Amino acid sequence: MKLGVISDVHGDPLALELAWSHLQILGAERILCAGDVVGYGPHPDRIIAFLKKHAIPCVRGNHDRWALERPPGHPDEFGGGKPSAESLDFLRTLPRDLVVDLDGRIVVVVHGSPLSDMEYITRRTHPREILREYLSVLKADVLISGHTHAAMSARCDLGLILNPGSTLSLPVSRTSRTFALIDLDTLAATHHDVESGRVVKVEPWFLER
Repeated sequence: MKLGVISDVHGDPLALELAWSHLQILGAERILCAGDVVGYGPHPDRIIAFLKKHAIPCVRGNHDRWALERPPGHPDEFGGGKPSAESLDFLRTLPRDLVVDLDGRIVVVVHGSPLSDMEYITRRTHPREILREYLSVLKADVLISGHTHAAMSARCDLGLILNPGSTLSLPVSRTSRTFALIDLDTLAATHHDVESGRVVKVEPWFLER
């Protein structure tokens, strides 16, 4: 099975629609989203309508949580569009984490890390031992996270840890402008440019099978 992975869409529907279209061409049978569907971009309602229409499971990111925590009428301090009442209802349904069994592969999706939607998974803070422990504790074959807006992958004997990067293409935040595709049979992963769909070279943090 081929699994498409997106994250940090941030109210940019054109980038989301492009990523989805490329994933269809690439043969993705399922798509999962690692959160932050609102914030920065101007069209949160269009993002949420698209996710609902295409039944794309998603976890709650920190920007999604902040949208729910703001007082009524309070603007997004990051410049994002204001979600409608219906969109806020959708954000309330998003889980903090997601566990999916796909053809016998256990895939866990979080936004930041398994511990917090605000924790960045970086080379400095999350060496091989910590990432391997996450897979072990979660009993997961694949751990997907977002939040950093940077594409990454790492492979150890227990499985794959992957960040698809951010699909966001607007000049409002640093972004990789990428999505990812995972072959769940082999746990091989590729990152792709949102605009062209072409493979983007992402050097694995480590690669151990």
